[in-house]
Amino acid sequence: MKGGICALNLCVEQKLQDILSSSLQDTTICFAGIRIWEDEAAPSDDICTVHTVLEGRRPAALLLHADRAFLVRLAQAIMHQSVLSTRDVEDVATEYFNIVCGRVVAGLFEADHVSACFQSPCFKPGRYLPKTDSTCRCILNYAGGDHERMQLTYLGLCANEHGANA
Repeated sequence: MKGGICALNLCVEQKLQDILSSSLQDTTICFAGIRIWEDEAAPSDDICTVHTVLEGRRPAALLLHADRAFLVRLAQAIMHQSVLSTRDVEDVATEYFNIVCGRVVAGLFEADHVSACFQSPCFKPGRYLPKTDSTCRCILNYAGGDHERMQLTYLGLCANEHGANA
């Protein structure tokens, strides 16, 4: 699994990567008409984080670290406006990630009959990572047409780490 080792078998790890990747790529093209592709480069230093906790049999944190420029372009595409407030960008990013998470949860259920729900996504300027000792992680990097970068991270959590959405 990219970025770490998980206690899941290889077949499940590949399914997880596929679910994460298709959820993010499909939502981005459908929601905003923006094509993204997997890339090795991580986001810049000017990033924001949108994150949530998946609850259920296999709890996990799901985080999107994205260049601020990508989130602005996303909001402009969605709202059909070139000038937006910071709040508009945050609201669009949170709703966008809400849709990505819904697709991830549906994909997990379809692939492995893992029932889960997710907390409302939170937006934070800068890089946020919950404190966890998890070795179960999947990190996927993406690039967009205007050289914006983003990173989708899945972190398996122990039962006592559910409050990681703070």
